[in-house]
Amino acid sequence: MNTANGVDTAMGLTGLTPLPNGAHHSPEVVVFESLGCVLVLGDDASAGDVAQRVAQHQPTVVFAPGVDTREWGHRITAVGRKVTHLHGHMGAFQAEIHVGNEVTDIGVSSRNSSRYFDLVLDLGAQALITDEVKPYGYFSPGRDAAKLAQALVALRTLVGKFAQPRYLSYLPALCAHGASGLTGCSRCLSVCATQAIRCAGNSVKVDPFLCQGCASCAVSCPTGALSLKTSDRQALHDRIQAALASSGKGAALIVHATTLNKQTLLALSNHQVARLQVAPLPALGDELWLRALALGARVLILLDDALPEKTRSLLLDRLGQAQTVLTALGQNPERLAFLKPEALTEYLQKHPRAIPAAATPSAVATLKSWAKFKRIAWVDSLRLMGGDLRANPQMLPTGAPMGSVQVDAKRCTLCFACVNVCPTRALLDRHESTLQLVFQESACVQCGLCVKACPEQVLSLQARIAPEVFAHMTTEVVHQDEPISCTSCKAPFISRQLLESSLKRLQDHPVMAQGGRQTLMTCPACRQREMLAV
Repeated sequence: MNTANGVDTAMGLTGLTPLPNGAHHSPEVVVFESLGCVLVLGDDASAGDVAQRVAQHQPTVVFAPGVDTREWGHRITAVGRKVTHLHGHMGAFQAEIHVGNEVTDIGVSSRNSSRYFDLVLDLGAQALITDEVKPYGYFSPGRDAAKLAQALVALRTLVGKFAQPRYLSYLPALCAHGASGLTGCSRCLSVCATQAIRCAGNSVKVDPFLCQGCASCAVSCPTGALSLKTSDRQALHDRIQAALASSGKGAALIVHATTLNKQTLLALSNHQVARLQVAPLPALGDELWLRALALGARVLILLDDALPEKTRSLLLDRLGQAQTVLTALGQNPERLAFLKPEALTEYLQKHPRAIPAAATPSAVATLKSWAKFKRIAWVDSLRLMGGDLRANPQMLPTGAPMGSVQVDAKRCTLCFACVNVCPTRALLDRHESTLQLVFQESACVQCGLCVKACPEQVLSLQARIAPEVFAHMTTEVVHQDEPISCTSCKAPFISRQLLESSLKRLQDHPVMAQGGRQTLMTCPACRQREMLAV
């Protein structure tokens, strides 16, 4: 049994490591410090009985309607009120109650000078923290006696300093979350099972004390702005190559997070397989699934019951998208599958080993820096897949991280507001003999910022995979217009459509009768000079 300071893994504390007193730690480590003060929450007076059991070992504060507020000893404080709000993590929980129309912090009741509570035992029928993965130090056993007994043991052990890795790396320059006050991609926020990620204006912010390294955000991030520090993409790629090289051409790559039992290993001995243990499972992203497929493998990913539901749903969505890519290339989508361990042997028996030719070693060797950027890794894996790159585009579900931007050319004025907010440079402007709006589909992550920024509302997203356009990273001119030259300096400065649109909107404005039309026909630099000359 794996434990953290004697705490069963069933309590969700496997990521914590006790720190000896005076131990030094690196900036890559997150340290929790618990003085042992326990906040016990309940719906009625029965919480008092449990609180007295807790108080035998550590200082305790109990909040529950009807609880007996008499003096129970120096280790326990009882308040007959119901806590309505709770947030934080081990060593820094904050709780609040309603007093009339006001919400009041109850930190004054804590035994700690910080006014925080170190640990929380929530006995309420409705847990105050409903996140799928609970923060360290929070226990909500409900009416389950066995879970309550486990929690009581865990509370006694969680005193002192504990550490976990600082799991995530974040590069704001790659983030597609926002621009100019507009919100774009929010995939990481929606898949985080611990609610560790929040909006921070045009970027996001990760709370390292809430993050437990499930890697859902890393696999959902289309640009690689968020990545898992503990699992390097290049290292995983090398492990895939080594596993397949030792297993022979045509092997099935079995990807699993937990150790396989003896029965499963015995069953696999009758098949040509390569095994790759990756924890957490999402650390092996879809760009690496495609790379393994490109190397000639079938990829079978084993799902276990320990995966949070948000993570499971995310992986299944990614599976569907990757299988659509295989279909678009004319390949068998069943080369990639998610299975339960007990279904693995049956799958291997039903599916023959016939697979497309793998990428040649020379082709793989030329990709020296393929793993540096996530989207480039995806593109290169697709190039090596083989199949018919000229196949027609295949539609993907709305929200998929790749696709095209559709432009209504009749109404687009080439103001280039979309270009100014595009975080991946998928949209570019060209100022040559004509003004052009250029689009590179392989760079588009479908964040939607361009749609929100467009003042004419002429843009729309279309999630899809177009193999040839994507793999060759081609660009196309999606709209162009004749540039109009300044009547003063003769330099081109505006598209004909934008000028005509501006004149039409202002045609009834009083300024038009006072030389406004002539002003609009001059560039901003000339207008400024004229104003300063007055």
